[in-house]
Amino acid sequence: MIRDYQRYCGSVLVALVDQWDGPLPIRRAFEDRNGYYLLDEKLPLAIKFSRSRKGPWTFNYQREHQILYNELVRVFGNCVTAFVCGSDGVVAVEHNQLRQILDEVFEEQESVTIRRKHKQMYAIRGRDGDLDKKVSRDSFLQLVGSHLKT
Repeated sequence: MIRDYQRYCGSVLVALVDQWDGPLPIRRAFEDRNGYYLLDEKLPLAIKFSRSRKGPWTFNYQREHQILYNELVRVFGNCVTAFVCGSDGVVAVEHNQLRQILDEVFEEQESVTIRRKHKQMYAIRGRDGDLDKKVSRDSFLQLVGSHLKT
């Protein structure tokens, strides 16, 4: 049986591998946690997914998720979060952008909501505010590329 996290995380990893030029080592960031990966031993990747076919897409963050995320940022200095919006697309933000919408005060559960009008970019809102700009479908590969090509 294919689990949901395998299907959705797999779609992100396949997009990355299909677009990457050359070898790219990928491993789990935590042995006992799904959805956290380490790219090329230097860039953490957190993957969140929503099963909804149409937006708005909601992504839940339990306190534990934010603690794990912060541990990756503490060790590596940054983390890219990829939000899989059903079958619509993958939207990504890096640490400073995530902190615009979810601050450093972790509640038991918080959420991020992503909306997109037809033929437009994604708007991202969290418990603590809105992202200051809209994000494109290309954001994931652009962010990863900008951090790994250097």
